[in-house]
Amino acid sequence: MEPLGQRQAAVPIDATEQLKRAQALYRAGDLEGMRQILTRLDPKRLSLPERVGLALLKARLALDEGDSATALELLNSLTPKQIPDYLGKEYHRLRARALTLEGDLVGSLHERIRLNRWLQTPQEVEENNRAILQALELLPDKTRAKLKARPRSDLAGWLELRQILNAHPYRSEALDQAVAKWRETYPYHPADQGRFLERVIAKRVPAPPPSLQAGQTIALLLPRAGPFQAAAEVIRHAIEAARDFPGEPEPLPLSEYDSTAADVVLQYQRAAAQGARVVLGPLQKPELERLANLPRFDPPVLALNAIEGLTRPGLYQFALPPEEGVAQVADSAFAHGHRRALVLVPATPAGDRIARFFLDYWEKLGGRVLEIQRYPAGDVSAAIRRLLNVDESERRGERVRQLVGEVKLIPRVRRDADFIFLQANPEQGRLIKPQLDFYRAEYLPVYATWDVYTGHPDPRQDADLEGVRFCDLPWLLQGEHEAAPKVAEFEARWGPQPGPYLRLAALGMDAYRIPTRLLGVGGRYAGTSGILSVDGSGRIRRQLSCAEFRQGVPVIYGLAPDSLHAQGPRPGG
Repeated sequence: MEPLGQRQAAVPIDATEQLKRAQALYRAGDLEGMRQILTRLDPKRLSLPERVGLALLKARLALDEGDSATALELLNSLTPKQIPDYLGKEYHRLRARALTLEGDLVGSLHERIRLNRWLQTPQEVEENNRAILQALELLPDKTRAKLKARPRSDLAGWLELRQILNAHPYRSEALDQAVAKWRETYPYHPADQGRFLERVIAKRVPAPPPSLQAGQTIALLLPRAGPFQAAAEVIRHAIEAARDFPGEPEPLPLSEYDSTAADVVLQYQRAAAQGARVVLGPLQKPELERLANLPRFDPPVLALNAIEGLTRPGLYQFALPPEEGVAQVADSAFAHGHRRALVLVPATPAGDRIARFFLDYWEKLGGRVLEIQRYPAGDVSAAIRRLLNVDESERRGERVRQLVGEVKLIPRVRRDADFIFLQANPEQGRLIKPQLDFYRAEYLPVYATWDVYTGHPDPRQDADLEGVRFCDLPWLLQGEHEAAPKVAEFEARWGPQPGPYLRLAALGMDAYRIPTRLLGVGGRYAGTSGILSVDGSGRIRRQLSCAEFRQGVPVIYGLAPDSLHAQGPRPGG
């Protein structure tokens, strides 16, 4: 029997074994158990390769929690010479991811080029090469031009290849000749591994014959009165801005028909009889439903709304459904490794619709929704407290005080979630994000709908949205587009516009160009509202750009993940 007051000392667990257990718990999703081990783990008892493995584990955890700055700090504490070969791939992949989330697309590009030498499977090479081309596509022309590359280096090859692909948007003999010359200069370039470049070129379609000849008319079928009049006016201005943009081919004649002045079917038939080559509109869903009674459309119609399940020969549907942004920000969260979601939406019919869509979409991706809370128009704190289980924690604290007397207890928020999905306008978002931080939920990344952004950079007002991620139209995020006036120029001509109307303006500029750049052509068109493509039902799909608020300004960290964007259910109209 041991002497009174003495206990048998616990057998210490070997530090190497602790690290292995922590890594196993991370893979199993038990982050709380992993954190407990890490708090007891003494890095000094680990070998150098094990300390590198520990730093990578902590960096991975920080990225999962949306803290790319901490992840980058951990990764920067390591030198390339310290990285054992078997951890090289993980090190460079984490650095590329952290730099992307920090908005450093140039740094991420360099890191992905370094990563190539560590990749082994064709799928890994394919995904990394796609990410490199995507980063080059997102970089502004001025930034791309400033990149320094050694002659015949991998970076020089990527830059030249991007120039070739931009200069030859269609499959042609000129493209084949340019690629053949590029291959002579870069015979062992990573872009040519696993036939990656062949697949990129194979997706190009032949240049189409002009779909609109000189003198042929585009008809606008838009309302001149009623609740959609102001929205239609913004679209008209946007079409005019696209027609007048320097470098645009000769402007196509426009004729306009008021969709509210007479039956929409009669107006369409009038436009057809008067020689319209294509019709843009209608804008309102009830008018589209009436127009859909026609069995086919000649001339073709590019409707500026959409109805799920509707298909007709010659009918194309081009809309801005909020579900599209929800799906793509969900894709982004899933690609970042998040699986367990908390949902916070307004207590409105629109909020309920978004919550139902997110729940269905997220579960089909393979994630779980742990809880959905609705917040009222006034005080949002009660909904936040319920979402984070703060109320439950305080009730437990009250029971403890009843048992042991007065004691200071700090409420603990739940630790079983990976992120929060938020629907909020800018004013609501600026109230909600600080309250999440106040309740010690700053560890939870917030992914929001595009409503959270006004469309205008405002560092002072949007400082409260720090770290919030969302996917939106590239024209709003960048403030400019190579084939469109800058947002500031558009507003100087037509007056200040709120975010929803700026999105309609991007829609209008793309609508003017879609008949000549996309319809009957296929492929993809990088428009002001996103990277556009046509599916088999005639729906125009878009791939958005994704950004994170940094010092109150949205910083683009990439496109919505292409692999997930192409899979899964697509949003309704």
